[in-house]
Amino acid sequence: MAEYDLIIIGGGPAGYAAAFEAAASGLKTCIAEKAETGGTCLNRGCVPTKTLVHTADLYRDLCHGSDIGIIADHMEIDTEALLQKKEAVVSQLRDGLEKQIRAAKIGLIHEKAVITGSHTVRIGETEHTAENILVAGGSVPLVPPIDGSGLPGVITSDDILRDLPSYKELVIIGGGVIGCEIAGIYESLGTKITVIEALDTLLPSLDSECGRSLAMQFKKRGIDVHCKARVQKIEPAETGLCVTYTEKDTEKNITADAVLMAVGRKAVTDMFEIEPPQMERGRIIVDENCETSIKGIYAAGDAAAGYPQLAHAAMAMGVNAVCAMRRVPAKRDLSLIPSGVYVSPEIASAGMSEKEAAEKGIEACTAKANTMANARSLIASGERGFIKVTAEKGTGRLLGAVMYCERATDLIQEAAAAIAAGMTVSQLLSLIHGHPTFSEIFVSALEAAEKKI
Repeated sequence: MAEYDLIIIGGGPAGYAAAFEAAASGLKTCIAEKAETGGTCLNRGCVPTKTLVHTADLYRDLCHGSDIGIIADHMEIDTEALLQKKEAVVSQLRDGLEKQIRAAKIGLIHEKAVITGSHTVRIGETEHTAENILVAGGSVPLVPPIDGSGLPGVITSDDILRDLPSYKELVIIGGGVIGCEIAGIYESLGTKITVIEALDTLLPSLDSECGRSLAMQFKKRGIDVHCKARVQKIEPAETGLCVTYTEKDTEKNITADAVLMAVGRKAVTDMFEIEPPQMERGRIIVDENCETSIKGIYAAGDAAAGYPQLAHAAMAMGVNAVCAMRRVPAKRDLSLIPSGVYVSPEIASAGMSEKEAAEKGIEACTAKANTMANARSLIASGERGFIKVTAEKGTGRLLGAVMYCERATDLIQEAAAAIAAGMTVSQLLSLIHGHPTFSEIFVSALEAAEKKI
């Protein structure tokens, strides 16, 4: 008989969500986490970033306080106090998580774990057996093989979120979510930012209008944005580092105090002492039950191929993996995973675009409403933005939504719930939304869509 029903490798969102689900179902469970409980999201990702974004946004608003009747002279950000705030938030959440783990009688071992067989895991120096194993090792920042990428001063998001170092000038290689969020934070701190992105727009995985709009917003704030640009090398300069990149077939150079690598994240899959399961581009292939090609070994979160590297997706996968182990129906719908970007204004999306609908053989239409006619946006002096919805022609069924506006990461949940429930545009419009609220922008977009269906 195995020592555990489930051993989980990794104590991040996928790992602890799976552990709570397993423990609540009566499964004897153990988490092996070699670093801090909570994983990247809690300690070096989502939570620290959003703590810094909150202060950055507030500071930016107060700097323009005269527009709303507030005169605040001699303001500055106390970096040390901000770091203390970030650490306090992280520590409180991590301590609370560990208390929950202990209360649920889940084992927690802070040692490196290695899978030595389909039902055996060595944690530290001790071998343990389990009916099931869940790989939830998360990911680490990816550093591409650019000449000079190993030089002092070339940093990752782990470095910058840990210490919040002060820079006069910072080059960010990569215009995805991580690069854009950190660009927004450091711009508010007074740093001269340059963003270099190889693809056509910022945030290339999202609706292209969001990337174009954010680039214009960044440029207004003095952030230098270069898309369709490729970095060739990084070299020591007289002061700092010199980045050489190619843009429109022209070689250019820029110097900065530091260079942030923000080109993506690499899955952690080095825990296999046995032949590893099937992989796809460095991530573990899983089936609809999150099971790998090795029976009894599952994977969830950033390490699992085919899913976005998002904390809430990881948590849902962890829960569903435990459901599969117990041979009960999955509890989470992984076909609809909303995403958010914490820039100013925020960006969020859920469901399909008109192009994606067409690829599935669905005739659809898109409609949009901008924020300039919304009372709450004007009251809050919000930046110009929009909400775009996609609906099925004929039926009016809501298929997707993209939001570039204040509170987008909260507003997207209504759209996601409606899409999951198969609601139509007319059904949503029958619901009375409060006034004045940001949600009325969504209503305006739906009204525009109703005219096209």
